[in-house]
Amino acid sequence: MSLVEPSEIRRRIVEFLKERGSASVYQIAKALGISYGAAQWHLYVLERDGVIFTVVQGRKRIAVLRDTLDAYLNSLKMTDFFRDLWAYLRSRGVDGNTPFMEAVLSLQEDRREVGLSLLSIARNLYHWKKSQGL
Repeated sequence: MSLVEPSEIRRRIVEFLKERGSASVYQIAKALGISYGAAQWHLYVLERDGVIFTVVQGRKRIAVLRDTLDAYLNSLKMTDFFRDLWAYLRSRGVDGNTPFMEAVLSLQEDRREVGLSLLSIARNLYHWKKSQGL
């Protein structure tokens, strides 16, 4: 019986995560046919090397590749989100004095989902403010 090199196991873990987006330690161990402990060790090495990060969901540890959308969303801080959103809006010609509905309508020309998302957020803020008596 031949021994599989640790780097090969880690390569297979990365490929598995590329296909799935994220996976629990158990799912990785089962898919690769390795023990739970071995999966934990290889994930530790991959996390230490900056290839993945892990998040805790309930009692499970979930591994996510750092260069995926999931990785971006799980590591995103609200201040960074709003800074990036404002930079995006400015790149689309929106500034602090642009009326809200004008900005929404201009975004809907080629980025409809962004305009609709902003409209949804504004509606929720309106209802929240109303419920707070603001």
